[in-house]
Amino acid sequence: MPANQKEALDKNHPTAITHSEQPANSLDRDGPPLFSGPKVSEAKTITQFRFRILVVDDERSLRETAGLILESEGYEVLTAADGVEGLHVLSKSLPDLIISDLNMPRMSGFEFLAIVRERFPHIATIAMSGGYSTGEMPQGILADAFVQKASYSIKELSRQVARLLAASPIRSEKKKSERAPVFLPRDSAGCLTISCPNCLRHHRLEAMGLNGGLHQSICQSCGTLVTFEIEHEDEPLTERKLA
Repeated sequence: MPANQKEALDKNHPTAITHSEQPANSLDRDGPPLFSGPKVSEAKTITQFRFRILVVDDERSLRETAGLILESEGYEVLTAADGVEGLHVLSKSLPDLIISDLNMPRMSGFEFLAIVRERFPHIATIAMSGGYSTGEMPQGILADAFVQKASYSIKELSRQVARLLAASPIRSEKKKSERAPVFLPRDSAGCLTISCPNCLRHHRLEAMGLNGGLHQSICQSCGTLVTFEIEHEDEPLTERKLA
């Protein structure tokens, strides 16, 4: 075929677009698009469960260092500056494991860990301190493991945390009950000794002018509102004092 005739034929009948050259979103006359990839909005993300760890230490730098180490291992980390602040954290969110320093103001780690063992026995605990020369657990500490501040390594801390979390819950969870009013007797001076259900500390309240019915008092240590009722007496205390 002569060249001039071929060019005229090409002009009258343009070359068809091949299958591979068609745009991805081109439509077929009788059906859906030839190419339809998954929509971004329909993609499903799988959220991996993260263990939560509470670090309690009065030294900010050590809290932050421990937090960075644990977060790099994939854990969610909460922090508190002392035992009282740690109890406030526990009232909002329970962790899977607690790491606590022993020597802290307001509430020491000794007292804090004892409260945790009493109220939340299922939570694993690690005590930390630089005041003990041996690597053994110091006496009188209710914890599942002990780590020396001065000599612990990232590898050791990670190993202790992983070991306890793998075995958790180490103890059975304490049965939950509704917080009922505490019934308290008055002493001869007309005072009450109130035990806080949150920090378990006791404080004395002058109750000379209080009679029956429900009363409330704020814990002097942790600020928890304690509801209590004075034990019923045959005669009012004011009459007994005047007699």
